[in-house]
Amino acid sequence: MSKWHQTFFNVTGRKPSGWLGKLLYGSRKPIGHYGFFRVAMGRLQLQPEDIFLEIGCGGGALLDMVLQTVQQACGIDHSPDMVELARQKNGKALSEGRVEIIQGDIEALPWAENHFTCAVTCAAGVEVLYFIENPRRVSEELCRVLKPGGRLVLVTGAQPKSALANLAFALWLKYMRFYPNDELASMLRQAGFQTVQVERVHRSEHTAYAHQLAYAVK
Repeated sequence: MSKWHQTFFNVTGRKPSGWLGKLLYGSRKPIGHYGFFRVAMGRLQLQPEDIFLEIGCGGGALLDMVLQTVQQACGIDHSPDMVELARQKNGKALSEGRVEIIQGDIEALPWAENHFTCAVTCAAGVEVLYFIENPRRVSEELCRVLKPGGRLVLVTGAQPKSALANLAFALWLKYMRFYPNDELASMLRQAGFQTVQVERVHRSEHTAYAHQLAYAVK
């Protein structure tokens, strides 16, 4: 990977930052991801009493949507620029003490065991699961902080199958990791989740894009 390509890959996907990252996930909003956000929220069936966690919260767009239903939420991202945007986006909820947004490592979540009732991994940007270096460790951490019966949803764009789609996303695809359904399901079970469902969805009422949807209960 060239230095230019590495920088482009980081600021537009793996770790959005700088003026381009802020443009993509701030002023322009992650429009292409709102369908995936709705897929995640629809599967979780959020209730006001839920305590919600998002890893890879990006510019905070999903947190903003979720806080229209739940009373308490937390978000974590490794990009300081995205944390700044997320705090700006959710300023009112922050001032009310309804949301916590921190910069940190998703392989070592800074919350106690059995803290959350639901969690979601649907990054505001190119979906976060592609870029996680140690997905097994992250799965274990998500299971640890969820309460018994807590729900987890993972939503990612599915690996493109057409030549046109592969060409369109060529700058990113070489460095993104996709997981077969059975591999992801096995990983979640080994992390401690009791009920696991993973499927490829060609399209839904919320998005015309093919995506992988995983749902797990602790």
